[in-house]
Amino acid sequence: MLTFEYTEVYDHPAPIVFSRLVDLKGRSSWMKGISENRVISDGPVRLGAKYFESGKYSGFKSEKTMIVTELVQDQLLTMETAPDEKQYFRESYLVEPASEKSCRVHFTIQVDNVPKVAEFFMRQSMKKEQPKTAAGLKAVLSSQLFKGA
Repeated sequence: MLTFEYTEVYDHPAPIVFSRLVDLKGRSSWMKGISENRVISDGPVRLGAKYFESGKYSGFKSEKTMIVTELVQDQLLTMETAPDEKQYFRESYLVEPASEKSCRVHFTIQVDNVPKVAEFFMRQSMKKEQPKTAAGLKAVLSSQLFKGA
């Protein structure tokens, strides 16, 4: 299993950042590569909620349905592929307050059943993509606050 980790500090309170992370419909605004996404479950994000997305990540086409497997308000969101998916994929976002006005987000992605020939390229790509994803989230948060001002 491949594991990719990245941590970013945000100049926004943890609840604000977390609210953006659990806005699954809005993921394409800060996560590059998503061409289609939809929340399959009704209502707000909750344990067991299902989410579908397709796109191109690290040069590879991907289409997956994920289930929210961990959810702690303002702290933790974890989604992983359904058991019947051919490739295991798990995303986790751990939000830790650094102060009243800032927080750290630990991004963790785990992927299994990656062809050996693709592992090297995926590792190289993720070293670049995770910081870009974190920066995309930061940009959306900043523009959201600017609009709200």
